[in-house]
This record gives sequence, C-alpha cells and structure tokens, in this order.
Amino acid sequence: MSKFIPEGHYLLDDVKIESDNREVKPSQMNAYVRQTPNAKWFSLFKLPLAIYSASGRDSTKWMNRFLRKIGEAPRIYDPELSEETRQQIEQAVQNMGYMGARVELSEHKKNDRLKARYRIFTGEPYIVEHIAYDINDYKIDDYMLADSAHTLLHPGMRFDVNQLDAERQRITRYLQDHGYYRFNKDFITYQADTMLNTRKVDLTMQLMPYQRKKEDEPTPHRQYVVREVNYLIDVEESDPASILPQDYDSLTYKGLNLYFNKKPFLRPSVLADNTFLRPGRQYRSRDVQNTYSALGRLNILKYSNIRFREEVREDSAYLDAFITLSRNKNKSLAFEIEGTNSAGDLGAAASVAYTHRNLFRGSETFTAKVRGAYEAITG
Repeated sequence: MSKFIPEGHYLLDDVKIESDNREVKPSQMNAYVRQTPNAKWFSLFKLPLAIYSASGRDSTKWMNRFLRKIGEAPRIYDPELSEETRQQIEQAVQNMGYMGARVELSEHKKNDRLKARYRIFTGEPYIVEHIAYDINDYKIDDYMLADSAHTLLHPGMRFDVNQLDAERQRITRYLQDHGYYRFNKDFITYQADTMLNTRKVDLTMQLMPYQRKKEDEPTPHRQYVVREVNYLIDVEESDPASILPQDYDSLTYKGLNLYFNKKPFLRPSVLADNTFLRPGRQYRSRDVQNTYSALGRLNILKYSNIRFREEVREDSAYLDAFITLSRNKNKSLAFEIEGTNSAGDLGAAASVAYTHRNLFRGSETFTAKVRGAYEAITG
C-alpha cells in the first residue's frame, strides 16, 4: 500500500468527531466532513483498498488496471480539506446557539497513516429571552396570530439559526396556502439584540413589504384568487398562457377549460376528479402539489406541468392556471424468453405481454399475458 502514498503524505486512516455536550451529537456533524477514509466492508475490513493495493505500478498491464478499477485508491490526507471541515463544524455548532463554540483539530500520525480528530467545545448557549413581532400588514398579522399555536419559537429556546429558518419556512407555507402566491421566506427577517455581558437575546421578527425587484416601490403583499383552470391536452406551446382558443377544439367541464386537437385522450370527468385547483378559490400551494401528485398517478401521462398567468387589478389579483399534459404510449408489447429445468429435464419458455394504459380514456391499465413452454423429458 505504501507504494501509492507519496513521500511526505499520509493515508487518512480514520476520522473521529467528539463533543463535550450531549445536545450536540457527533453524528450530526458527519455531513460537514469534507474528507473521509477508505470504505470498510462490514465495518471491519478495507477490502476495496486492499484490492487496489494488490495491483502493481505498471498501469499498462490489464490485471493492474482491473484491480484498480474494482478497488478503491488510497485516500491521501489533505490538510486544507480538514481545516475546511473544522471551520464548517464550528459554524454549524455556533448556528445551534452556541455562539462561543470552537472546534480543535488534532492529527495523530503513525508510520504512513494519520487519524484526524475533531473536538467540539460548545460553551454556554445563547437563550432567547423575549420575542417581538414587527408585522406592518394587518391581514398577515391576523393569519400569523390565528396559527400561532404552531409556532416553533418560544422564550427560553436556544438562539438556533436552523430553528429560526424553519419558522420562516413554516410561515411561508402557511401564507402560500392562503392566497399569497408571491410570498417567500426572504420577506421574513430577524433582528437579534444581545444584552451586555449576558447570553440573553431579544428577538424581533420583521415582515418586509413586497418588492418584485429592488428598484420597485414597496407594496403590501397580495392575495391571489384562481380565475381560470385551463388544460392543454397534447397541445405543444412554448408559452401555454399565449394560446389562442380559436386554434384548438375546446370544451368546459365543471369550470375546467379543456383545449385539445380532435379529441382529448382523457375523459373530462377524470381530469376534474384529479384537479384540486378550482376557479373562484383562493390560491393554495398545496392544491398545486396535490394536483401534481394526482396527475402523476395516471399511467397514461408522460408528464404534466402547471404554469400561472397573473393579472392585477387595483385591489384584486388573479391567477389563470395552465396545465399541460403530455401523453405516454397507449400500448406496449413485451417478449420474454427463458430456460427451464425440471428435475433435470431441460426446456424453454416464452411469453408475450400486452399492455394498454388508457383502455376507456380514464388511464385504466389492461394487461394480458400468454406463456408457452416446452420440455424434453428424458429417461
């Protein structure tokens, strides 16, 4: 193995993370390790490394190339990657509320091998003493108050950056399910003030007004209502929102507008049963996801795509949904050939399977299979 380790370098034999705080588990920090040792089989043997090391230096010989291909090259220790690992672990622990945390890296060398140790010293955590809200939008303020039972923030918690971000995401999902189509977590910010010579934090959540671009004038966040739901069935358009209805056949079923050529390959009732977006309803992000999930279960569909066209009128905001459907192959034929052996009698078998994925235009799957076999009986 030593022949593959350059002079002055070391094989990374082991990486270990230790913590002086039960709240900070070493396993949580494994994701930040930039360099790991060679893999072990059954947590005991580095067999891939041994196979690679069995090869010779001459790479022109096929056996050496073969052993290197199925084996694993030695992981040579890189001090720069180890320092990056130390910094990232330290930052991760500080984000958990231990602002004074530090991580020490030690290297233990023996012959041409090296073991790296990362020791985490967390120190005392910073604690959120008080939480205030600066929400200058009365509608959003009411929504947040109505959903306050599900908040992830509370006085006495660690000043955990990950938890603060999770709360932003939770609020964003909630508002997107109540009409706020253009809302994202970047509109929620925090201001943290620490008390002098203490580890107590006064936290203020702030809501920023809506700005599509930095140079735009700030405006209140708008709630959108779904005005139209349009299905484009096997209609190829780079911009579905620009279609001209007179160019296609169309029909309306339970508020859904269907555009197609000649005849839709799915019954309108099937589309209605699998569509959660409805005209006249407030926009909800989960309706979009539920529609994607429902359409994805229809075997006849190759893919589906949902786009929205916005229209803002004074105090009202509307969305027109365009759902593009692309058809999969209706029918398929599969052949299988296999050998058989029954108590020493050899034979062969063949089967033909026919599948129809849209038998009654409702994405029903019909499968028929015929199998035949022949065996030569001896003795």
